[in-house]
Amino acid sequence: MIRHGVCLQAGTALGAMLLLAFPTSSDAQNINQKLNTLRLSIIGVTIDMRDGQSLGRSQDGSLFRWDEEITPGDRVSSDKLLGIEHFEFAGLPVVPGTNVSFTDGIFGPERFRLAGRLTSLSIDFRGRYEVRAHLNWSIYDTETSEIIVEREVKGLAKGATIGSRGEQPNALMDSVIESLEEFLDEAGEKAIKAARG
Repeated sequence: MIRHGVCLQAGTALGAMLLLAFPTSSDAQNINQKLNTLRLSIIGVTIDMRDGQSLGRSQDGSLFRWDEEITPGDRVSSDKLLGIEHFEFAGLPVVPGTNVSFTDGIFGPERFRLAGRLTSLSIDFRGRYEVRAHLNWSIYDTETSEIIVEREVKGLAKGATIGSRGEQPNALMDSVIESLEEFLDEAGEKAIKAARG
């Protein structure tokens, strides 16, 4: 898990860098533009799903299953396992644990910090992937030391890959980007304007 410690310590810089490094669609560039306009720094995304949780089935009947840390024994499973490493390969700025710290780590100068918590994922594969992601997004104000908005938002994306081997574009990253874009459209600007008074 040491490799994830680097992600947590790098905090903001790594989250923004991954979104910039892996733009899977024009939506990713729109997100980066919105983050800059709102002066939001992204800390990253945590994954809060229980090990062994079913994520869906493929057309051959095999099961997609979440397993945070995939061991060599797991790799021979007939199930299609997804773990933190696959989310990283897909381009998500993953941080360890189930909750993001808004205060521990190295952060940029932005007043507002953004983080997400992936609570549910559904994958359907019938020749193409259909991925539904539920994320709980939060914006933290460093001046008041408070979360100014928190909301669960769903994202849906379809594509030829889920990015588990680093393929770009991919439906996994796109579903998270769609969720984030919807959150920023609904709550981001309004919450930051309210916090600024």
